[in-house]
Amino acid sequence: MGNTGPENPARTRSVGRPVDPAKDREILAAGRRLLFGVGPEAVTMEAVAREAGVAKATLYRRYANRDVLIAAVAEAEAERMAGRFGVVPGSIDDLRSALVDFGCTLTGFLLSAEHLRFIHALGASDRMAQSTRDSIYTHGPRGTHERLAGWLATADRQGLLDCRDPVFAAEQFLGMLMGLDLVRTLYHVPLVRDARATETRVSRLVDDFLRLHAA
Repeated sequence: MGNTGPENPARTRSVGRPVDPAKDREILAAGRRLLFGVGPEAVTMEAVAREAGVAKATLYRRYANRDVLIAAVAEAEAERMAGRFGVVPGSIDDLRSALVDFGCTLTGFLLSAEHLRFIHALGASDRMAQSTRDSIYTHGPRGTHERLAGWLATADRQGLLDCRDPVFAAEQFLGMLMGLDLVRTLYHVPLVRDARATETRVSRLVDDFLRLHAA
């Protein structure tokens, strides 16, 4: 869900003091619980520091303000979704396996109670700054799209796919995965799909996508 350069300008680090990775993980996990468990407006520097069990000074040494923190949480979620895309596919089987794993992870998240709460809170909030909405989108959904597009471009160069417009192909695949599920969430229509049914559905979509872009 992003910044793909070697450094993230949103992050602020204190000079000369080593960063504790465990505290970073605790802060991002706390931010995630508040963002998806309650809603974007619940993510304040005070609330995250309290939830993570760290001092506000510790939090501010890492993130300059609330929007920077929210961006980092959204980006971490995008990286979690697209983790398989960090590995160059060596075969069509690798390609299919990675797409199925990604599709199941994404679908599971879209249908989760926490994502439903997040979407409804996002839609119901009329006080949230547009800059916050833009930041969540840029580092979250758009970041996931960019990671997928880059990975598909690599698969095309490897000769595994005929994917000359990877940006469009990535959007196409995401649209296939989401289908009516996202619309159902907006209308508060419950959809229960177990892990087996999800994998069956995603596998069919992946096979259709691969046939469409067969090398």
